[in-house]
Amino acid sequence: MSDKKIVLFSVFRHVVPADYENWLEQMAAEGWHINKIGQWDSVFMSFQRGIPKKVRFVYDPQVSPRSDYIPTYEQFGWEYLGCMASAHIWRMEYEGERPQAFSDQEGLADRNRRNMIALSVSMVLFLVTVIVLGLSLRFASDSLSNSDRNQLVIAAIFFGTIFLALGYFMLQMWKNRSR
Repeated sequence: MSDKKIVLFSVFRHVVPADYENWLEQMAAEGWHINKIGQWDSVFMSFQRGIPKKVRFVYDPQVSPRSDYIPTYEQFGWEYLGCMASAHIWRMEYEGERPQAFSDQEGLADRNRRNMIALSVSMVLFLVTVIVLGLSLRFASDSLSNSDRNQLVIAAIFFGTIFLALGYFMLQMWKNRSR
């Protein structure tokens, strides 16, 4: 049995922040631990086998955190694992009651709102790309070779698919915005 496990596209499998946190906690309970988080961990995340533990994780999107962001969490006993894109990941081992990172419902709602804003920006960018590709096909199609036209169609389908996936992720977050 291997002492290392790699999970592909974990963030895309667990798009609701609470679900992602729960998944990381379940992995730790099964003895699979992460030592640090980096930019590419949303694509492939590496776990090491260890002793099963009760660990609380927090997924906190912060594009431009305040200068006291990390010290404040650390002051309350949280361990900073790192950042993937703009999502900062924290953990805390515990016994007994599961610790909370957000002291009230407003803090939790604010975290979910930041996540939805990031998704909205991405959706707009992909939608604009699909529109530009569609307009290029519509108005420049006659001057393009079949190969160029096919490439534009493939690109439009690709970016349109990503746009639809982001829309699905947004819907899941909206349904679960209070968690």
